[in-house]
Amino acid sequence: MGLARSCPVCLGWLVIRWNRVCDVCRPWARKYPERGVCPRCRHEAHLNTDGLCKPCLTAIRAEDDAEWALGLEEARPRPVQLTVGGTYGDRSVSSRPLRRPIKNGLSVGVEWWTKLRKQRAAPVGPPVLEAQVRGQIPLFTVPRVLGDATVSAIVGRPVAGWEQARQVIEAMEADHGLTAGWRRKVAEMVRLALAVREAEGVERLPEAMLRDLPANGDAVRLILQRAGFLDEAPEPMRFSGRNQPTRTSYSTDLAPLPPRVPRQCADCHAWIPVGRRAGFVCDPCRHWRERTGRGRCCRCGRDGLALRDDRCRSCHPYRLIDKARPASRRFTQLMIALPTGKGGPFEAFPVGDSEVPDYDEQRPALHTSRGQEPLFTIRRDWAPVLARLRSVPAGEPPLTETAQYLLEEFTRHRPGQRSDYRKNTRTLTILLYWLGAETAVFERDVHDLAHIDVNLAAKPVCQFLRAQGLLVEDPNLHRDVNLAWIEATLTALPEPVASEVGTWVKVMREQGRREGEPRGYDGIRRYLTTLQPTLTMWTTTAGVNSLREITKEHVENAVDGLSGYTRRGLATALRSLFRALKRERVIFRNPARDLPVGDLKGIPKSVPSDLLIGLLGQASTPLGRLVVALASIHALPGHEIRTLHTTGLDLSRGTLEVRRGLLRHTIYLEELTHQLAADWTAYRHLRWPASANPHLLVSQKTAVDPDHPAVNIGTLRAALHKGLTLDGLRQDRILNEAFESPDPLKLMRLFGITEQTAMRYVGAAHPERTAKLPK
Repeated sequence: MGLARSCPVCLGWLVIRWNRVCDVCRPWARKYPERGVCPRCRHEAHLNTDGLCKPCLTAIRAEDDAEWALGLEEARPRPVQLTVGGTYGDRSVSSRPLRRPIKNGLSVGVEWWTKLRKQRAAPVGPPVLEAQVRGQIPLFTVPRVLGDATVSAIVGRPVAGWEQARQVIEAMEADHGLTAGWRRKVAEMVRLALAVREAEGVERLPEAMLRDLPANGDAVRLILQRAGFLDEAPEPMRFSGRNQPTRTSYSTDLAPLPPRVPRQCADCHAWIPVGRRAGFVCDPCRHWRERTGRGRCCRCGRDGLALRDDRCRSCHPYRLIDKARPASRRFTQLMIALPTGKGGPFEAFPVGDSEVPDYDEQRPALHTSRGQEPLFTIRRDWAPVLARLRSVPAGEPPLTETAQYLLEEFTRHRPGQRSDYRKNTRTLTILLYWLGAETAVFERDVHDLAHIDVNLAAKPVCQFLRAQGLLVEDPNLHRDVNLAWIEATLTALPEPVASEVGTWVKVMREQGRREGEPRGYDGIRRYLTTLQPTLTMWTTTAGVNSLREITKEHVENAVDGLSGYTRRGLATALRSLFRALKRERVIFRNPARDLPVGDLKGIPKSVPSDLLIGLLGQASTPLGRLVVALASIHALPGHEIRTLHTTGLDLSRGTLEVRRGLLRHTIYLEELTHQLAADWTAYRHLRWPASANPHLLVSQKTAVDPDHPAVNIGTLRAALHKGLTLDGLRQDRILNEAFESPDPLKLMRLFGITEQTAMRYVGAAHPERTAKLPK
């Protein structure tokens, strides 16, 4: 592999190459093998017959260096510009030398003497848009400040490409009948753009650099495009700051105006919102300028501003405070120039604290206009707002007409709420009073407000604002709580144990090398809750840095001393963890492969008869009676009861369809369950006639919830008295049927259970039919 080095001929930087001399300078070194010190740059290099090195000869021809071309003694040393890999295509070797031999010695061309006289006659000044060597890549680019002085500095300078551009200008003038004044003005801008092209050292001028021109950017763009000197942008650019008619004399495809952006007022420093292009002064300051004179403000010290009482518009409201409490340093509060703001002078800020007026006399909060972007996105503290509202006399705060309409719509769309009605309306009233009804409300603000007071609610208000298009949702509030807990637990673990456990989580979610049915985050959280103490002990006490260091002894010591469900749960979680890591090839051996787990499912037990007596009569609601019937007669588990759909109930046929993944289990309702289901549907229709929840069982909250959630499992458990569970009733029903019929196929068809579950109940009811007797 070669190393980067400098070319000894042109001093250019060679990108990693084996050759010592660059490809461009190799013919020069062969033609002039003699080396010496160049009198112009004072570097040792290969010199030609004029005694100059290749970079200096190229620089003389590119910069018209007449002093060194004539060989004057007063010429000072000039530095050589750094290049990369030489300057290609400069024709330095094949060109004629500067001094040609004659009879009496050497002679120099007459044009160099002419250039020297012009250089000495011209006034010495800073260089303006110096032409650079073509093909160089700039290290960095800065915007240029081009004006009338720049145009005057290049009036007599020959500019490359001007003849082609002049022909395009004359053709446009003749075709469209433009005036001579337009031709002269555009010609100045075109020459200026071509000078910028030479200063950049490029063949085609980038279109973005036309923004530096003082005027006529659109016309110059069209002329350079037709002349072939423009490097067009991916999308057409617009250089005019105002709307022009779509039909112009020389162009009909104008690019769209640039997007409107916020800006700051030049006088009062107020923030002007998006949607205005009328200069850099807000409307109040424009009226202030018309009525007052200009001068230096006695408070902020800025000059050239319109004054009244020796103060500018932003300092004028502080005149009473300055008289009461004079200070050496003066500050001005940041203002926002709203489109509906009041013009003219600001009102003076009062000195001292005033008493809090009543609602009728109190001004409403300053609301944000629609479409206004915030300067700072910080989290609101609603505690002072609630304290302010509690300090005023009783009564609702005044709302605008739009806010009052939204509040009435919220009340009309949620007629089924009774106990939580006051919470929801109070929350929405505070939000509309403080933030207004003209802008969207952040979801985080609604939840922060509801967390302060127990008498406020967040979810119904967020649902209503989302339906009205007035809610800015927060993705962090919609994340799975179990996923958030898993990520927080993994963050607490040291590396690389955290990444290894994260790999196990991905495998459980079926994001690994093999496909399968993904596990829910709730199940993963239960496993990780069991594993967390063991992982913490290994990383802190045992000094384990990676799960690759875990041996069979570590696993056995972790489960020693445990018994019952605690040991079974930890053993199952450890086997799942290391089996997944072995599958993903994170560990070499599975230390928990032969770890005994034991029987995870005990023998089903019957419910005592005294607890079942009068069970159906103890349920006081239609919902509770239907839940008892489904659990104790048809042996449905609780998670299936809460997810039943109304479309699965067919009272005319007396069937109920239960969804189990992709499978369907049909229950044939007997007379009692059929009557209880009919009573519940009639009660639901009378209680919540406008409910669109697709689930069969609903509660007071889920019936009118727009998200259509399933009923809580706690609501189903409330139908049972103490000592009974839904799983216990299900096991009692299946076990009772197993006592009557030892046929497992009948149990599978009747309750829709698997063959392993059916055999387990048959074995519990008839142990003599199995190979092993129960312990």
